Amino acid sequence: MSRLADYPLDLAVRILPLQVRRRYVAEFDADLQVLPNGKRAGYAVSTLLGAPRLRWEVIHSAAGAGAVPCFLGRHHDRRVHTESPDPTVFALECSRCGRIRDPKQRDTRTDQGGIGRTMFGGI
Repeated sequence: MSRLADYPLDLAVRILPLQVRRRYVAEFDADLQVLPNGKRAGYAVSTLLGAPRLRWEVIHSAAGAGAVPCFLGRHHDRRVHTESPDPTVFALECSRCGRIRDPKQRDTRTDQGGIGRTMFGGI
């Protein structure tokens, strides 16, 4: 990739959902390789300008028509229990687009149940 085209394409890839980033990095790189050097920067800028629409299309195709609020950051989260034996530990899953978010409850809990003592064979 040309250095001038790297930055706009990196930004364009960061706009896309995590699940498809690797695919589009490969596609954008392949597109740049077939373009002459003088047209690479223009391609990178146009790709960056089209990235929000591409993000919407990817989310829309993965989740269907209900994904428009998710594109705007308005997810419809529901609690999903993890494999933890503790029933208070859960993750949040969007019922429209399938995004899973862990609120990091394991780190903020105050009762660690003796985890620190048992790890080091302790006291």
